[in-house]
Amino acid sequence: MLRLASAMRFVVPVLGLAVLHWCALLGRQSPLPDRSATPEAKFKIAGTIVNSLAGTPLGKARVSLFDTRNPADVVWMITSENGHFEFGSLKPGKFSLQGAKRGFIPAAYEQHEQFSTAIVTGAGFDTGNLVLRLTPLALLGGKVIDESGDPVRNARVMLYVEDHQAGMNRIRRAGSGLSDDQGSYEFAALAPGNYYLSVAARPWYAVHPVSSLGEGAGHAPPAVARSLDVAYPTTYYNGATDADGATPIPIQGGDHLQADIHLNPVPALHLVLHVPTDGQQGFRMPVFQKRVFDSLEYVQSEGAQSVAPGVYEVTGVPAGRYSVRLQEP
Repeated sequence: MLRLASAMRFVVPVLGLAVLHWCALLGRQSPLPDRSATPEAKFKIAGTIVNSLAGTPLGKARVSLFDTRNPADVVWMITSENGHFEFGSLKPGKFSLQGAKRGFIPAAYEQHEQFSTAIVTGAGFDTGNLVLRLTPLALLGGKVIDESGDPVRNARVMLYVEDHQAGMNRIRRAGSGLSDDQGSYEFAALAPGNYYLSVAARPWYAVHPVSSLGEGAGHAPPAVARSLDVAYPTTYYNGATDADGATPIPIQGGDHLQADIHLNPVPALHLVLHVPTDGQQGFRMPVFQKRVFDSLEYVQSEGAQSVAPGVYEVTGVPAGRYSVRLQEP
């Protein structure tokens, strides 16, 4: 019993010292955070989509919100009748806001060309009264008219636009179409910019006889009045017949412009080309191309007709500077 009592007396002071030491450590440490405190604050991005020209709100427009750290994380909604939108329960971060509506150019918040402004959510940032502006699309139309003032049907109308993207300045094709029975054409849904128009057509009355080369002995080409052996040169808005002289058509958002183009005939050329044989492939047909702004385009003509082995005649071509390429048979 004495041994047991002495052992117990020895253990109790040791445990007491351990408990005191543990309590002293707790007293020196910072208190643990309260996990049940107010959760992380949430933020919102809200505002109105408006017509950039009239300032009127745009109902039933689509608004998309992207997390710039993770572009695949996107949410969207449709604006109310008064153009209002609101995205709630957002964490602090940076977001890209984009809007779209039929008849308008899709755009990001405060977009200028390829650049836009990110929206930062967090304490001290007012993101509840944003204005997202969309610019209405434009329309360009008109008529193709011949030398008599009559409409030209099935004229090929080409549209080009100045392109300044990626730090490059060039003029590229933006669309094409054919004039209708009234000579009318139309290009809709155009963004603001500088545009160019050209027209290629064939006079309805033109006749382009093939020369006597390759005809049988004693055969002469049919007699055709020079006034009928004519062609329309490619004509640009303002009457120029070369791309370097074309006049730009500046278009602003919402514009509805009319640009008529008048065609005048010129004498057609008859070009005889001798083409080398390509072994077993035979003779390759020549095709004409012409530089239009920053690219080469095929020239509308009657086509190349074979008048003898290795000899082609091209008719219905107006005078100009062309490149000739041999097409694969």
